[in-house]
Amino acid sequence: MFVTDHNGGVTPADLLSLATQSCVDAAKLLREIRVDVSAKGAYDQVSNADLELEAFLRACLTEGAPGSAVVGEELGSASAEVTWFVDPIDGTRNFVRGLPLSCISVAAAVDGVLVAGCVLDPFRDELFTAAAGVPFGVRSAGLTIPPGVSPRPLVLTDIPLPGSPYEGEVEFLADLMERADVRRVYSTALSLAWVAAGRADAAANIGIHPWDVAAGAVLVREAGGVFTGIGHNAFAAGRGEIVGWLADRVEGIVS
Repeated sequence: MFVTDHNGGVTPADLLSLATQSCVDAAKLLREIRVDVSAKGAYDQVSNADLELEAFLRACLTEGAPGSAVVGEELGSASAEVTWFVDPIDGTRNFVRGLPLSCISVAAAVDGVLVAGCVLDPFRDELFTAAAGVPFGVRSAGLTIPPGVSPRPLVLTDIPLPGSPYEGEVEFLADLMERADVRRVYSTALSLAWVAAGRADAAANIGIHPWDVAAGAVLVREAGGVFTGIGHNAFAAGRGEIVGWLADRVEGIVS
C-alpha cells in the first residue's frame, strides 16, 4: 500500500520503493533462467531473459501502482500519469557473452517528469537508488573502494557505435582520448550509476532510448551532477568542465 502525499497522490519515495523491490525480485528470477539468445537487427541481440524479466517487471510495477503504464525496451510502450521506464537487461551484448557489465534499470515519471530511479547490478549485487526528496544511495554486498581522483577526467562512452549512421564518431573518440581517460562499458544505465557514485566523472552516448537513460538520469541529478539530453537519442552527463565539452561535441555529431 502506497503512502500518499498531502494531495492524496503517490510520492516519489513510494515509487522508488516499488521500483527497488521489483528490481530485487527480478534479479532473483534472473538466476533461475536458462538463457537463450537470438539476433535483434544486424548489430544487436536479445535473450529470453530480457523478455521474461520485462514481463515480470511490468506485472510487479503495474500491480503495485494500479493505473500506471510502462515504456519498455522489449514489450512496447504506453503512458499514464505514472509511467515506468524499464530496461530489463541494459547491456545485453555483455550479458549474453558472460561479461558482468549489465544491469536492471527502472525509473518512474509522474506527468512526464522523472522522479525516481533504480539501477541494480546483479553481478556485484549493487543497488543504486534516488528519487525527488530521496538522496542518492548505493547498497553494495561486495568490495567497494572510495572513489579517488585522477589527473584527467574519467569518461564512460560507447562511441563509436557499430553501424551508426553518424559521421565524426571516430574523430570524437580520438579527441576525447587526448583530454580524458576513456572506458567503454556498453551499459548506459550502469555507466550513469557509476557517474552518480563518483566512480567516473562523465558519460556520453549516442543511439540511446528513454529506457536506457531514465533511471540513470535521476541518479546523476540527485547525486548533484548534470544530465543533458541531446536531440532525441543522445546525452552527456556528469560533473566538471568535461560535461560541457562532451555535450557540444555530441550535439555536433547528431545534429
